[in-house]
Amino acid sequence: MKFVLIIVTSLLLVACTQSNTPMPIVQTEKTIIAIGDSLTAGYGLPISDAYPSQLEEKLRKDGYKYRLVNAGISGDTTAWVLSRLDWILEGDTPSLIILCIWANDAFQGKDTSEIEKNLRQIIEKIKEKNIPILLAWMRAPINLGVEYAEKYKAIFSSLAKEYKLAYMDFFLEWVALKSQLNQDDRIHPTKEWYAIVVENLMKILENEKLITQ
Repeated sequence: MKFVLIIVTSLLLVACTQSNTPMPIVQTEKTIIAIGDSLTAGYGLPISDAYPSQLEEKLRKDGYKYRLVNAGISGDTTAWVLSRLDWILEGDTPSLIILCIWANDAFQGKDTSEIEKNLRQIIEKIKEKNIPILLAWMRAPINLGVEYAEKYKAIFSSLAKEYKLAYMDFFLEWVALKSQLNQDDRIHPTKEWYAIVVENLMKILENEKLITQ
């Protein structure tokens, strides 16, 4: 019986080595993880309308084979992101992380030094895995004062420069304060709002060569 198995195995090996048929190439999608708060999670909308879903659709339409993972949680802060970052980064290494986490820290009036400390640790943890980062920023609420707003903005721009990160200077470019692009709470975006954000993101992704076909 063993002799028969040896012969069959040998014949199969010969057949494989003599075949001129090329082995099929498995096409694998790259992954982008979107980390953030309600603006990433898509609060008040179907998940398909949130910017990560719309960005994935746009990428595929333009010939980029990417899968977007929406790791946004409404109410999230830099401290909470830091506490769950190891879990987010488990598994296959993504090709890019879009980091858009700031609003709730500002709304809560957190000390800017605390925000900077958390963000720095988040960035360093991600960079340890050699994952590119696109850091997005939004202005602090005006009721916190000009001094706070300036310190707040400086955190993001300085960290982006220090760590050589791709940087989105204003996440709400072209859509801020436009009531028709916000939900009834005048804080969270509509599907149309996200579509504009996606167009702005695509320009950065392509210009910074953060995506490849």
